[in-house]
Amino acid sequence: MRFRVSHPQLFRRIVKQSAFITCHSEYRYAAIMSQVCRLLVIIIVIAAIVSTGCTQPGTPRQQAGDREQNPPPAQVSANLQRMADTAIREAGIPGMQIEIATPQWTWDSAAGNASPITGEPARPGMRFLIASVSKTFTSVAVQKLAEDGKLSLDDPVGSYLPADLVERIPNGRIITVRELLDHTSGIADYDESAIILQEYQHPDIPVPYQTGLLQGIRASPLYPPGTNYTYSNVNYILLTLIVDNASGVPYEDYVTRTILIPAGLNDTFFEHTNHIPGPHMSATMPGENGTYMDFTDLYVLFDRGAGDLVSTTADLNKFHRALREGRLISNASLADMEKPTPQSRGAGYGLGYATAFNAASNMTVQGHTGGYPGSYTFWYYLPEKDTYLTYNLNSAGSSLENLRTIQTEILTCLKNGTATEPQPAPAE
Repeated sequence: MRFRVSHPQLFRRIVKQSAFITCHSEYRYAAIMSQVCRLLVIIIVIAAIVSTGCTQPGTPRQQAGDREQNPPPAQVSANLQRMADTAIREAGIPGMQIEIATPQWTWDSAAGNASPITGEPARPGMRFLIASVSKTFTSVAVQKLAEDGKLSLDDPVGSYLPADLVERIPNGRIITVRELLDHTSGIADYDESAIILQEYQHPDIPVPYQTGLLQGIRASPLYPPGTNYTYSNVNYILLTLIVDNASGVPYEDYVTRTILIPAGLNDTFFEHTNHIPGPHMSATMPGENGTYMDFTDLYVLFDRGAGDLVSTTADLNKFHRALREGRLISNASLADMEKPTPQSRGAGYGLGYATAFNAASNMTVQGHTGGYPGSYTFWYYLPEKDTYLTYNLNSAGSSLENLRTIQTEILTCLKNGTATEPQPAPAE
């Protein structure tokens, strides 16, 4: 049973917390520790890899996203599953999907329940809303059009948008395509909590993307283009209109033809209805008196190009490998995506992709995060280990302190291939 909203302030606090994950890279440790540590606790599961060794020498290289090829040794898999089940239970998170693909093996698994309401078990391969990880797909589509000579990243957006829309966008004549991609346009975001609340209360009436687009335009400009950084979903809605124009086909068709099909992403598609077909993870948040707020069946038409894809952990790792191996765009275009803008500072944000150096573990981390209420996706590549990691949590659970220490420990273990002994609890 869907939990109806009787306390809008509670709802808005939940949505704002989710939006923070959607709109910020995990690499901004200080902000993340204070606002989303309880959502990430489950990644302690990953430390199980290194407790039995992160790598297995002598095993042939395998492809990310292939569950049937080169699974980890039986003991590694058993230890990982035991750790996952325990971590889910102790954190109060109903369930998760996770895939870790090292050069030697891929572990694709699930833990807990797909839905805390029905009690359906989580099973490997279940689909979920990937939220803002969708932005990397949009960026790749734009890079592809640039490579084909159909647009330039440094062109003003007015070259590809309707004239009446450009007139309504403050600084619309000078904002460039690149400034939309890297969130330096000065265009404000829409009110996500208000839109999701509207859809939650009226689940059969989709909110069109034009609603959020116009909200962001009316709240702009935040600053002159190129002078600062503000993560805004409206930037990526505008990019879909540019893809429509430059490609000559709808954005959704272009992404399907040039990314989803070539990369073999058979479980990735645009979620433009209010139901995810096939086995999937729910998106729930704790309500009151043991009830749950169920966000699984919301339309996400409002987030066109910014958060409207459904996928699986295997498909997302497969996409990441195809991107990094030059099978979707050139290495030069990927390098442009990877390069953080000075304006983004600690976010390390480039063109729909983040790159940062974690000094504590001496590792570079790359990727994107995404979050809607009850669905949190984390999508990473660790270049020093050539390892791909994707996981999704289907709710927020209880929190643990010192997330920064835990995350650093995980990265350190993945780097060194050894487990760090747990420290004893301080005496009271």
